[in-house]
Amino acid sequence: MTDTASLITLRSILDIEIARSYQWDAATIIKVSGVDRAGDLTTRIVENPGALADIASEGFSPHSAAGHALSHELHDAIQRRVRLWIAEIPTEQLSRLREALGTDLIHEAGQPRNGYTPIALSPLELLEQWASGTDEQREFMRVAMAGLDTLTTSSHATHASRAVGASIIERAAFLRLCRNPKFIAYVVVLVYSMARAVPVMYVPHFRGDWRILWAIDMITAIPYTWGLIEMVAGQKLWHRIVGAITAAVTFLAPYVYFLMYGRHAPPGVWTAIALIFFGGIFLEVFRYQRDRAVKKGLAEQP
Repeated sequence: MTDTASLITLRSILDIEIARSYQWDAATIIKVSGVDRAGDLTTRIVENPGALADIASEGFSPHSAAGHALSHELHDAIQRRVRLWIAEIPTEQLSRLREALGTDLIHEAGQPRNGYTPIALSPLELLEQWASGTDEQREFMRVAMAGLDTLTTSSHATHASRAVGASIIERAAFLRLCRNPKFIAYVVVLVYSMARAVPVMYVPHFRGDWRILWAIDMITAIPYTWGLIEMVAGQKLWHRIVGAITAAVTFLAPYVYFLMYGRHAPPGVWTAIALIFFGGIFLEVFRYQRDRAVKKGLAEQP
């Protein structure tokens, strides 16, 4: 891999050694993980747990060393919202792993090599399936999810843990909301919008009503924030395009009113519009290049 590709794929799944040791099927990896694109497979959401190889070798028992290891690693993965487990399993032991965890949970995700088969598994899918499985599986999850802090877990994981009667740490909905990056973004923009119109009262060239300008600021704050979020994190290309257009239009709207009743619009307005426009293009090009580099890295022959 070139230095440029290494920079583009920094902190991606390719930084995990096992990901560079096999030819992986990127489509399978993306599907199992539930992410939208290869570039979203980061080291934060992908892990190589040792318990899977132990279970393949020894079989599964809730009270065995492998069972305890799976319980610990699964609890940690769910707590940190890990979306994908990848592992190398001796090919002759793959059937034992499938029998222990569930045939439809274990996905062959690449080309076998030297007697080993690369596999992929979703920790959340394992939790959800076992939460509605046999009594033994439900009891295992009840113990494994004990102490789970709902402050950082996904709603699906929280629901499954409650379903098995796990003793989890419940948090107030407002407290969980305060940790949501989208909610924080909306609050910041709303506060900024509330304060942005105040200095206009002291601009000598402005002849409009500052209260109308303030109202425009407040009305456009939510669509502006939504546009920024979609521009950066939208799942589809057209979502990101619409987000960028929405952000630019709603950012400009208060200044249109300002220009109608005043002069000398702040030069930062046009700079911000340019940043939104060119920033969106840059992010899209970077995402495209990162996706290509990650897929190529996964498919390369070791």
